[in-house]
This record gives sequence, structure tokens and C-alpha cells, in this order.
Amino acid sequence: MFFVKKVIVPFLICLTALTMTGCGNSPASGTTAEPTSAAYTGTQEATASGMGEVKVTITFDKGVVTACDVDAANETPDIGQLAAPTLAKAIVEKNAPIVDSVSGATVTSDAVVKAAKACFDAAGIKY
Repeated sequence: MFFVKKVIVPFLICLTALTMTGCGNSPASGTTAEPTSAAYTGTQEATASGMGEVKVTITFDKGVVTACDVDAANETPDIGQLAAPTLAKAIVEKNAPIVDSVSGATVTSDAVVKAAKACFDAAGIKY
């Protein structure tokens, strides 16, 4: 019993504390992600299914998003197609693939986020 109280219990407490220190490192919603692959410069392109196919093209300069184009020509006119420029602008401003959905264009927004994540993944940039 002495061994358990004096050795095992303190060891387990330290082990628990050490494993919990790595939690919560992802950026909160609404924050700008810091690039982790500062070396990547180039353009990545990916597609995802919304109401139709959505194509996202992101240009990076040393791990920072400098441009984003969302081709939503196959999306619903006056809904998904109108949301595309707003989503592209948000990706550049946040320097992250996860952006708020455009009201009324949730399916398109989700497809853009999925394709943008694929671009970041291909570039080796964490978000």
C-alpha cells in the first residue's frame, strides 16, 4: 500500500498532467490560423460536391494565402453562385480553410470548406 500511495499515485498524476498540456492548440472559430509550412509557395486546386461540383484554387506565398478563387458555376444561381466570392474572400482574410457558412448556401459553403481543406492539406499547411 505504501508503494501505491507514494509512487504509483504521484506518477499517474504527473502522467495525466503531461498528456493534458497538449490539448486545445487548434485555433478557435473566427481566428486566423498561423501558417505552419512557411516554406510552401504555389497554387493548390481541389474540388468537392455541393449542389454540383465546386472548384477551389488557393495561391500561397510562404505559407500565407494570397488569393482564392471559388468556381461555383455548377451551383444554384442566385444562391451558391452568389456565395462563392464571399467564401473566397473569407478564406484569404482568415488565412484558413474553415470559414463561416453563407446563410442560405450551406451546401455550397460546406463544399468550399471541404475543397479548401484539401488545398491546405496538399500544401502541407495546418489549420
